[in-house]
Amino acid sequence: MPPLVSIITVCFNSQKHLEQTIQSVVNQTYAPIEYILIDGKSTDRTVAIIERYARQFPDLIRFISEPDTGIYNAMNKGIRQASGELIGIINSDDWYETDAVEQVVRAYQQSGPAVFHGIQRTFLDEQEAFLIQTHASQLAKGNIEHPTCFVPASFYQTYGLFNEQYRYVSDYELMLRFAKNQVPFVPLNAILSNFRQGGASHRPEAVWENLHLWHEKGILTRRQYLTWLYKDKLKVYTKRLTGRQR
Repeated sequence: MPPLVSIITVCFNSQKHLEQTIQSVVNQTYAPIEYILIDGKSTDRTVAIIERYARQFPDLIRFISEPDTGIYNAMNKGIRQASGELIGIINSDDWYETDAVEQVVRAYQQSGPAVFHGIQRTFLDEQEAFLIQTHASQLAKGNIEHPTCFVPASFYQTYGLFNEQYRYVSDYELMLRFAKNQVPFVPLNAILSNFRQGGASHRPEAVWENLHLWHEKGILTRRQYLTWLYKDKLKVYTKRLTGRQR
């Protein structure tokens, strides 16, 4: 039997792009898939959109809508509900290539349990900007493109879920945790996901949290951490002050 794959989307007031995300899942060339949507009690048309697709695909889509404490809390809810051997997480601004799951399952059947990831097509202002793929050997410099990642459910059971103390970089912390435990990573030479740049991960607070993570994991010394943090905060505050003066 082909392995069941669980896809998770977390959302909050995501009506602008959510349909594109959902369509990219329900139109996959692979089956079986279960699609779990975790809504944070949206106040726009997000839930109505989900309900419409849930009626159309009752055997595929499950969802909940309730308050959460952040994006990683919502992702952990989805993982706990997932029944698949493999779990992919695609956010409500992003979308999969139509054969993404099929390609990942093929690699999984050939290689066995691993973190599978591929090439990400990145969009800026709705225009294709660049393609990117970060390999596990480069994790000390930056995260693997999370929308392309598919992780065996057994890895979450063995090494834990997202650390909810982080607001912006828990997906990066998880990949560093996997690497520390010598989990295999399998890169696919294929575009798996499409990503809209400009979300929460690009806020100054996300950069500062990333620096803290590097220090915590021993990638930066305390002196390097404090120096980089000071320089970045000074740059941000100077930019804000210049903007107010104008």
